Amino acid sequence: MDSLLSAVILLSVVLHTVLFVYVQARSRQVRAGRLWLSLTILFSLLAALMFFIPEGMQIAEKSGRGLGLALTLSAMLVMFGALLIADVRRSPSGRLLQSWLGLGILWLAALIGGAFASEAILIGESDWIIRAFTTPNPFSWALIGGLTVTSLLLLGIAFQAFYAAPLPEVANRALYWVIVIAVILLGITLMVSGSPTLVLLGVVTLLIGIVGALYAQTSYRVFDIRSSMNLALKTALLVILTAIIVFGALQFMTVYIINRGADLSGTEGNLIVALVALIVAVIYVPIRRIAEAIINPILKGRFTDPTTATRRFSQQVSKAVELDQLIRIGTETLNDVLKVRRSGLLLVSDTSSDDGAVELLIMGGGGLSDAREKRGHLAKSSPIYQQLAAGQAPLSQFDMEFSPKYKNVTPEERQFFNGLNMSAFAPVIVENALIGILTCGAKVNDAPFYPRDLELLSTLANQTGVALRNARLVADLRHLNNSMGRLNVGLEDANKQMEKLDSVKTDFVTIASHELRTPLAQVRGYTDIIDALNEQGMLDQDQIKGMVANLRKATERMEELISAMLDVSQLDVNAMDLRFAQTTPEAVVRLAIEPLTDAIKQRKLTLSARGLRGLPPIEADMQRLVQAFRNVVVNAIKFTPDGGRIEITASLQAADQPNERDHILIAISDTGVGIGKENLELIFEKFFRAYDPGLHSTGTYKFMGAGPGLGLTIARGVIEGHGGKIWAESNGHSMESNPGTTFFILLPVSPPEDAKRVLPFESGQGEKVV
Repeated sequence: MDSLLSAVILLSVVLHTVLFVYVQARSRQVRAGRLWLSLTILFSLLAALMFFIPEGMQIAEKSGRGLGLALTLSAMLVMFGALLIADVRRSPSGRLLQSWLGLGILWLAALIGGAFASEAILIGESDWIIRAFTTPNPFSWALIGGLTVTSLLLLGIAFQAFYAAPLPEVANRALYWVIVIAVILLGITLMVSGSPTLVLLGVVTLLIGIVGALYAQTSYRVFDIRSSMNLALKTALLVILTAIIVFGALQFMTVYIINRGADLSGTEGNLIVALVALIVAVIYVPIRRIAEAIINPILKGRFTDPTTATRRFSQQVSKAVELDQLIRIGTETLNDVLKVRRSGLLLVSDTSSDDGAVELLIMGGGGLSDAREKRGHLAKSSPIYQQLAAGQAPLSQFDMEFSPKYKNVTPEERQFFNGLNMSAFAPVIVENALIGILTCGAKVNDAPFYPRDLELLSTLANQTGVALRNARLVADLRHLNNSMGRLNVGLEDANKQMEKLDSVKTDFVTIASHELRTPLAQVRGYTDIIDALNEQGMLDQDQIKGMVANLRKATERMEELISAMLDVSQLDVNAMDLRFAQTTPEAVVRLAIEPLTDAIKQRKLTLSARGLRGLPPIEADMQRLVQAFRNVVVNAIKFTPDGGRIEITASLQAADQPNERDHILIAISDTGVGIGKENLELIFEKFFRAYDPGLHSTGTYKFMGAGPGLGLTIARGVIEGHGGKIWAESNGHSMESNPGTTFFILLPVSPPEDAKRVLPFESGQGEKVV
């Protein structure tokens, strides 16, 4: 080994050692692949040390230098592959990494097996590659095959990361790894070539590749490969163009001046040369400008002039008054001046919550319409908020994901911003307050956002501030106006209902006085008759029996009225206790309609019930539920003309979710006079009557007969106490067409846990309320 190669290898060993120590000392600055980077440097260092093994030294009767060089370089390539996977996949573990390490172990095992199966280790000899294909040598085949497979796999992983990259900066990083892979593979190939010159170049090339890998691991943002390649290509084209012009000038001087015998040594010759140079310069300058005008748009695209972009954007957003109009005009103009595919606007509202967070609202339209979440929250202590609000500086999505500055961002905030599918964010500041965030998606040419782009975006966001504040004020005023309009409508409706309920009080006095006076008059009359007949000694058993029966009817009527009023008073203070027990809907409906059979026959009504059999049992207060159903059926009897029809249907409503309860839906339909749509809610209010109280009839079941207006109120209270719901549907009120009414009762199979119920004590000597 000559002195130059020895010096280069020794220097490489020293530099490898320095790099290894640097990685261990700056472990916090190294990304997820610190272990694999350390092993890569270590095995590269060992490969360099293999050249200090004497050429004649053998291990197991094989060339020690060739065997050691091949094994260390192969191990280094396996560790480098693990480093690449850990970086591009942003995860140090996973199936791909495990598969790669498994493949690497198999390759190293194949190399060791091939070493024992081969007569000689040819690695490091000048013609070993040719001899590997002319004479059987399993070790050489294993090395060449392994290098080929691993090279293809490494390039495939890098290119897959390039095409799948969500951000241009990530794609640039993957492209950078392609270059590093190529450099390291070239270095390995040269180091095992066997030629001293190529080995020297290989050692230097491999060291450059290791430094490149270290740079990628210590810098989250690598230099822009695309811009560098464009600059190199542009420089090469201009150099070629310049060389052509200079060559043409020299040819002109050779053919037309020197060959014609002109003397260029004197003053006249100098003038000729100066004239030619001047002509060349006059020709060169415009040609170069034309060439740059053609090359720049092709390689870089058109550069946006900040002054022009700011002026255009300001002119457009100043036209917007409405918030939706501002978003539409702003995003369209932003897409055009920045050459981005999409853009959008986030509104920031300081909710002054205890957790010190602001609310982010995604506005419809623009490029944020397909965002997964429409609202988000951003803590004021978050690095993102500090950058946008406190620092009043723009932020790129790449920095948010990869910069160590934003490693403390919460998963919720990171998920929200990732869901926006945007590439850059700029704060909209008004009077040192963050009121919005201007967002931009990927560029049309898929180039990354450079600092000048972020600065321009920040300038445009500042131009948006005043327009956004004014648009939000207009939107708030319109919202307030609409709210006041809805409130006025609600107040008018409430006023109408109050007028109806006020008249209800008067009607109740009329009806209640009639309901009370009629049985009281009967009691008073019969007691006077009994007293008169008793004084005359004319009482007999038949007369007493008849008058007592009439007195009992009068008192029962009074008792019903008083009981109904007491029930309603219990509902008002939520004091109605329920005693739940298992029963069936069929039994409840049957007990509710049995006492009404005579009234139904007298009115020549038809009552039918179907769907009740086969329904599951329910937990209910039997007495109260029967009372509720009876009140509804009585209401149907009263307002259905003679000869009409009442139908009761039931069905099981299965729960949609596992944590929900099944329900029983019972519909009670009649062919009566119906209910006006404006009264469908009021009929459940106490004392309310949908019809003229002057039509009041004393008969309990007569057509258009009525009580005090408490039956439906009690029914609603009982059903809601069971965790159910009752409502009415009707096409309107008509005494001629009889549109009818349907009452729907929805009951849970089991009552809710918060139902107010009465349970017996275990001893059976009392009750307790739960």
